[in-house]
Amino acid sequence: MRGSLRILVEEPSTAAAVRRAARRMATEIGLSENGAEEVAIVASEACTNLLKHVGRGEILLHTTGEEHEFQVRLELLALDRGSGMLDLEQCIKDGFSTSSTAGQGLGAIVRLSKESDFYSVPRKGTAILARWFSPAQHGVASHDLPTMRIGAVNVSKPGQDSCGDSWGALQSNQQITILVADGLGHGPEANQASSEAVRVLRSNPELSPKALLERVHLALRSTRGAAAAVANIDMEAGKLTFAGIGNISGQIYSATQGRRHLVSVNGTAGHEGQRLREFTYDWPSDGLLVLHSDGLTSSTALEPYPGLALHDPGLIAGVLYRDCSRGNDDSTVVVVKAA
Repeated sequence: MRGSLRILVEEPSTAAAVRRAARRMATEIGLSENGAEEVAIVASEACTNLLKHVGRGEILLHTTGEEHEFQVRLELLALDRGSGMLDLEQCIKDGFSTSSTAGQGLGAIVRLSKESDFYSVPRKGTAILARWFSPAQHGVASHDLPTMRIGAVNVSKPGQDSCGDSWGALQSNQQITILVADGLGHGPEANQASSEAVRVLRSNPELSPKALLERVHLALRSTRGAAAAVANIDMEAGKLTFAGIGNISGQIYSATQGRRHLVSVNGTAGHEGQRLREFTYDWPSDGLLVLHSDGLTSSTALEPYPGLALHDPGLIAGVLYRDCSRGNDDSTVVVVKAA
């Protein structure tokens, strides 16, 4: 996955930059001229809503799914920490407005995106997700579609052009393997280390989490090194297998089983560390996995957000990033749940 393009929205002129970036990324995934224009309109509406109702916020744009053409998608997240919306469904309807405008903004986002989701809590703010798919998505047989859905945010430290964190995922049948890596430090050299960890994942899809992490450890010896974690979810067997080294945090959430923390060993992949270990956990039918780098605080959790676990994993990742990012580090959060 490419890193998320983060644009702070604090004045009307920002909307033009967001619109241009959204249109360019839409064209890159193969959308038609009309499709790219619809993406640009949604980006403009998202900026307008941030400025109109809150005064400031941020837009995240990213593409993901390069490993399978039919999964390539463009996502837009609009995040704010305003007063929230008391009646979200009413606000989404075209023609409804809490100000003197025509009230087309949120309704246009629903109409012009292929998928959308919204989450708003009074006094905590609002998060909006809009998504589009590459044309290759059309005509895919139902048995080829993924059984798990993934959402992620991958943002570089303010002032850095490249993100020192990387993540990747491989999915087949009833299994999915996810890797998150945090290169030591920041910038290009940290990105080189974390990107190499993702390359190892893509080159060795058959390996178990522990064996894959051992391969990552060898591959990163010529780099700065990285904290890294690998999780494999086997839906059919109802289990999650995990191996981690360093400070990548992982939690499993379930309405029936509560929250469980995943165990990593101390150390740095590519350099020193304890003997790698692999742990197995029950994976419930309503399971939700959150993996994040230390760019998010150790208190990152879903419990403060009523109903958030029921939403799209991309929106969940956006809300956790918005409220739990330290703001002075690379930040990555990956969320996985059943499709």
